[in-house]
Amino acid sequence: VVVDVHPGGLAWDAGVRPGDSVIDVDERGTLTDEQGVAGAGAIQTRSDARAVTSVSTAGARQASLQRRPGFLALAVCFTVVGAVIFMLSTDPVAARVIFGGMVAAAITLITAIATPFGAPWALAAAYVGLVGTGAGVFLLFMVFPINHLRSRAGRGAAIVALGLHGALAACYGVVVTSTPGHYAALKSTTFGILVVDAGIACALAVAALLQTSPLRREARRALELLALGTIVGLTPFCLFALVPHLLGQGYILPPDVAILSVGLLPLSLGAAVLSRQFLGITRFVRRGLIALIVWSALISAYTMLLSVLWHAVDEGRVGPPPARVEVALGVVFIAGTFPPLQQLLRRGLERLLFRDVYDYAETLRALSTELAALIDRDTVVEHVLSRVGEVLDLRWAAIVLTPADGPATRFGWGDYPVQSKAGEVGEIWPYDGRRRSGGEGAQRVPLVSEGEILGAVVLGPKRHDVELLPQDHELIATLAPLVAATLRSALLMRRLDLHVAALRDKERVLAALNGKLIRVQERERQRLALDLHDDPLQRAILLARELGESDRCPKAERWRWSAEAIALSLRAICAELRPPALDDFGLLAGLGHLISDLRARSDLAVELLVDTNDGEPFGRLDADLEIALYRVTQEALNNCLKHARATAVVVALRRDGGDLLLRVTDNGRGNALGRNGAEGTLQLGLLGMRERLRPWGGSVRVGDAPHGGTEVIVEVDLGGCDEWIGQLGADTVSYR
Repeated sequence: VVVDVHPGGLAWDAGVRPGDSVIDVDERGTLTDEQGVAGAGAIQTRSDARAVTSVSTAGARQASLQRRPGFLALAVCFTVVGAVIFMLSTDPVAARVIFGGMVAAAITLITAIATPFGAPWALAAAYVGLVGTGAGVFLLFMVFPINHLRSRAGRGAAIVALGLHGALAACYGVVVTSTPGHYAALKSTTFGILVVDAGIACALAVAALLQTSPLRREARRALELLALGTIVGLTPFCLFALVPHLLGQGYILPPDVAILSVGLLPLSLGAAVLSRQFLGITRFVRRGLIALIVWSALISAYTMLLSVLWHAVDEGRVGPPPARVEVALGVVFIAGTFPPLQQLLRRGLERLLFRDVYDYAETLRALSTELAALIDRDTVVEHVLSRVGEVLDLRWAAIVLTPADGPATRFGWGDYPVQSKAGEVGEIWPYDGRRRSGGEGAQRVPLVSEGEILGAVVLGPKRHDVELLPQDHELIATLAPLVAATLRSALLMRRLDLHVAALRDKERVLAALNGKLIRVQERERQRLALDLHDDPLQRAILLARELGESDRCPKAERWRWSAEAIALSLRAICAELRPPALDDFGLLAGLGHLISDLRARSDLAVELLVDTNDGEPFGRLDADLEIALYRVTQEALNNCLKHARATAVVVALRRDGGDLLLRVTDNGRGNALGRNGAEGTLQLGLLGMRERLRPWGGSVRVGDAPHGGTEVIVEVDLGGCDEWIGQLGADTVSYR
């Protein structure tokens, strides 16, 4: 009597049920040996209704052998395409969905070879794989090309679909173990849900195709290939197998034949990948793919090597093989050699295919040393971007500085997407400011120094890879504080330079105002001198002349002397305000008049020495410069007269090409005068001298004379020569 029949197996599909009686085994009648019945190639049973059922494995075995190559080839295609997309895609959600669906389909195809014989593991794996394939196809078009999971309705639909397919798998376990009679209902329900999955997937594919702009030709072509492969691949299986079974009409085509059309699905996915417009896949050589190839090659090599070794050992062995010892030796051999060997092979291939293979410690040390030598902000930014971009083999990189006291400044390197907005930089910063399925985003690393956010380093995708390695993240995380500190120092230096430049601008403005004030003052002096000369002085002279001609008044003579004294005083004031000789005959005449006046009203022995290097006459200078030199000399002589207690003063003037040197040297007390209360006056006078000569870049120095006393040295570069001060001989200055 048949005690158990696994639902979905060869005997179940032929009509054998628990409780049927076995009436023949391999045409030898009935057998009492249960093992003989289980291993039989053909049996006949009789149900309680006296119906006879015959089951033979000969046809099923032949059919399994015939479809094995095709199913294995399809399973390999599903697995390879799913693995490639999972390794290369930049959209992790879609990549996981596709990989899961592809693996489920591959499991269904592989286990379908063994399902006719009723192997429980094969039947369960085939059922779960079929349900997973339906869920994967549905979720694929839920996340690509439009990610419906971003909406609440899309997430709800995905949760319901996953829950429903999970419930189907759970129900299968219950039905198989407890209530086999409900298998037919479960099978029909499963087929109905798979048809709904295929219909929704095709509808979403067509809707996405209609929403894709015709201007995006490459992306539209990839989507057309995927939609066409999905529709053409799923339609035959649904129309010729699933739907007729649901309608109770049986199969128009056997399921193992109709399912071959799903091979168009991995083919369309492969074509979409080759178009480089699918899920952000723009390059095929990736580290993950290299790792997959290396692991596959090593596993195959280890398998063949161990098989050869065990075969050689078995040939020379007498007695049963010690299986545990062989397994232990194999595990130890693989564990000891696999990790270093795969690391060596991967490292070698990566050095050949990628440019971002570097030594972490050496690179960090070199970058830190280079940063320490940079102080300018722009130089720091350009150097960091170029070095990081070259070391990590990036397509582009950027630094966005966001100072608190100004607008954001953006620096780009490489194929930098200039249309991006610096203010929208986030954890993921794609080209268009949004994260799209399959788009290449940017990684953002903030620059923080002393608690202040200075900006961020934005790293684009790699040229020969997509994702940054853990070592790359560690390098950037370690380098970011160093860059932030260097940039902070550079920004502080830049602010300091701006403040210094502002102060220099203010100083130039003040100098210009001071020069204008001096010119106005000189014009007022000249105007006042002319006014005094033309009116009061002339009146005093006329009065003195009239008094000299009058004989009637006995006091007239005394008044005449007073009027003449007034006239002399007015002439002195006019000369003090603006000596006419300075305007009419130049600096030498003005200094001569100044020295003559000083001799007349003091006991100082003043001497004027004039020298030129070529023996030519001294000549005229710029009128404003002559006035400035005259006033400087006047100030120096007045200070000597008031504070130095000198008996002799020498004014030396030398013109050497484009250079001019003026020295005022006395034989007084020297710097001791600064300690007797005159320091403030002298400092104010020295400041006035320097301000007068500032427009010509002149300098004024006060110090001790070589032979005692005080020396005022004035230097003016008239022609751009700087080396002429020491050309004056010591014998040029003499006292008489």
